[in-house]
Amino acid sequence: MKKKIVALLASAAVLAMLAGCGSSEEGSAPSGVEVENIETTEEAPVKEETPVEEEASEEKTEEAQPEGEVDVVLDEGIDKYEGSWYEEIAGRGSMEIGPMGDGKYYIEVNWGSSAAEMAAWRFTALYDSESGDLTYEDGSYQMITFDESGNETVTEEKSVHGVLHLNDEGKLEWTDSAYDSDEPSVFVK
Repeated sequence: MKKKIVALLASAAVLAMLAGCGSSEEGSAPSGVEVENIETTEEAPVKEETPVEEEASEEKTEEAQPEGEVDVVLDEGIDKYEGSWYEEIAGRGSMEIGPMGDGKYYIEVNWGSSAAEMAAWRFTALYDSESGDLTYEDGSYQMITFDESGNETVTEEKSVHGVLHLNDEGKLEWTDSAYDSDEPSVFVK
């Protein structure tokens, strides 16, 4: 019992001292407890810490590419081909490009010519390091029609080849053998 009382009194003394910290007035202690005034000396200087985020952004490390891997990136570190692209003029075409690694890209293009008809391309393109273009052979092209119930029918199917070129304005110029035209379709993000 005596140990409990001593422990309680010691706890009360500590709490009283903590309650008085930062105060210029002397605090009063619970009756029967003597509190010793402690003079403080000069405060230790506070060291400003640099947030971890800033340190990481200042430190730029280059990751080694696996053998044969081609890294096609802009200065910001974002793949310049990857993402969603939309045909610039009519706005009916959309293109999704996803990197597969090793300089390969999977590409899907959907182009609606009307509510009842659309063209669809699916192909894997390779990055050409000399030209900076994506090229493909043996791509799949389908012309799909829809009836009033929404059922689809493939009315035309063929193998295609083509080139995707990123011009100086950041627009994607696409030429495909499905159409007999050397004039590229232009896509923007």
